[in-house]
Amino acid sequence: MPKQGLSKESVVQAAIRLIEEKGIDQFSMAKLAQRLNIKTASLYNHIDSLNQLLECVGEDAVRRIAGQEMLAIAGKKCDDALFALAETYRAFVREHYELYRVIMAFPKLDNPALEQEAGKIVSPILEVLSGYGLTETQQYHWQRVLRAVMGGFAFHEQSGGFSHFPVDQNESFRIAIQCVADGLRKAGGDKH
Repeated sequence: MPKQGLSKESVVQAAIRLIEEKGIDQFSMAKLAQRLNIKTASLYNHIDSLNQLLECVGEDAVRRIAGQEMLAIAGKKCDDALFALAETYRAFVREHYELYRVIMAFPKLDNPALEQEAGKIVSPILEVLSGYGLTETQQYHWQRVLRAVMGGFAFHEQSGGFSHFPVDQNESFRIAIQCVADGLRKAGGDKH
């Protein structure tokens, strides 16, 4: 019989909190059960497997980042939207690095539904890129470039990779996004 007050959603939310506190590498069903003060086997009254639980955690993370992206770009165009999106993406990775790692593991799970879910992160990016006069193919290339810059920068920050020089990391990020903006304008025929 399921523990009173415990549901699939409460298990997922507890998993999210544990992953953010301890890291995905330290996460296990046993540790989650311990956190919830139940037996590990009792988790399976609410969730089918560790993979299903991580899928639910990842889906929650995707909804969060995609929602934040959409809020950031609302009413903005071109560079204003690009910089707002980039700052939001970077902030999410910095604040929820372990959840970001769960999202980035989606392709390894070989689950088309998860791939489609992760596509929600790309939709606001494509919306921003559409304002630069790019073809559809160019937009696909540039969303990869932009995601690599944003995610790569945040990853290096999180791992301490930018701690060697006494210059402002925020300024470095602004320069990186400005380079993307300049490239987008050139690729789109510099109509802006």
